[in-house]
Amino acid sequence: MKEFYAHSVAGKPKSEWQGLEVHLLNVAELAKKFGDEFGSGEWGWLAGQTLQNRIW
Repeated sequence: MKEFYAHSVAGKPKSEWQGLEVHLLNVAELAKKFGDEFGSGEWGWLAGQTLQNRIW
């Protein structure tokens, strides 16, 4: 399976790059945290997961 990266650093090995799947999970968690402020954390998390599922 082809691997995709969200963040890479020139001169650093791929093992130090952030994979796209990890990045999208982090985005979903952050969206949940922000959504929790107004009672919509689950919707924020779901939106992040939906994006991940559309890419994969």
